[in-house]
Amino acid sequence: MKPTLKQAAQTSLDVQNACNLSGVVRSFADITATLWDEAHRQEKGTDWVNTHPVVILFMSKLCSLSRYTCGSESDNFRQAYDAVKKLAAGAV
Repeated sequence: MKPTLKQAAQTSLDVQNACNLSGVVRSFADITATLWDEAHRQEKGTDWVNTHPVVILFMSKLCSLSRYTCGSESDNFRQAYDAVKKLAAGAV
């Protein structure tokens, strides 16, 4: 069962404490399906999904787990984190 957008946001927050790369990737696949449903509903495209704050949080975690430096995008992460916290709380 696909998560709701609110559940996807909460999962992207929860995954920040994860240590299992394969578990994060499996969750990410479910989350992207939810984001695509929302993108279609809003008549948005690939860029909307690729740059969604939920995606940014997942990508940051994947970079961290693989010890890959994603660049100096801490402001980008912080903005995404704040946006996702609001979404998970149902404030958006």
